[in-house]
Amino acid sequence: MDANTIAWLILLLPLASAAVILIGTRRAAGVSALISTGSVIVTFVLAVILLNLPEEAKAEPLSWLNLGKDLSVNIGLVFDELARGMMIIVTGIGALVHLFSLGYMKDDEGKARYFAGLSLFMFSMTGIVLADNFVMMFIFWELVGVSSYILIGHWYNKDSAADAAKKAFLVNRIGDFGFLTGIFFIWISFGGLEFDNILHRPDRIGVIAAAMPDRM
Repeated sequence: MDANTIAWLILLLPLASAAVILIGTRRAAGVSALISTGSVIVTFVLAVILLNLPEEAKAEPLSWLNLGKDLSVNIGLVFDELARGMMIIVTGIGALVHLFSLGYMKDDEGKARYFAGLSLFMFSMTGIVLADNFVMMFIFWELVGVSSYILIGHWYNKDSAADAAKKAFLVNRIGDFGFLTGIFFIWISFGGLEFDNILHRPDRIGVIAAAMPDRM
């Protein structure tokens, strides 16, 4: 397999795991746990393989949203040296969390729901690492918030868990405002939101600083 195929598999396997659990195995908690854990172990193995493949920066982007010549958004994955290293960390820690959860959540009534949320969280985190533009990164950031809310509030019948989930949700909304503000200034300064477009135009960084007054 080439790097492009492996990168897409790393991204989509956790999503497929969450979908299978929610649609097909939600009532079979043990099977759901094994599906989720198996998917993250496979993604870790694929991340190790990707790390050792010849250098290849990114996949060919797919056109997603085109609002004219001033704004278009593609679906693209970047798997440069930084992304490959971060993917090892994300999938490695994710695999350890899954293995720990097999024992910790062994007798939990909502185990299938928990592992579906964990798979969704893994999909969101791998998406952040592989995203090649700020719109994709923001979407996956939002999915991290959703999956975090699900996991933190897993024991929703406990007031402490429900309150913690609500607080996490509200704090993330504050982060959303800053994120969207940054995306807006990047767009007006660079005319695009792809990372490559920004990295190859360092002279425009000062424009962002000038566009953000001290009073903001």
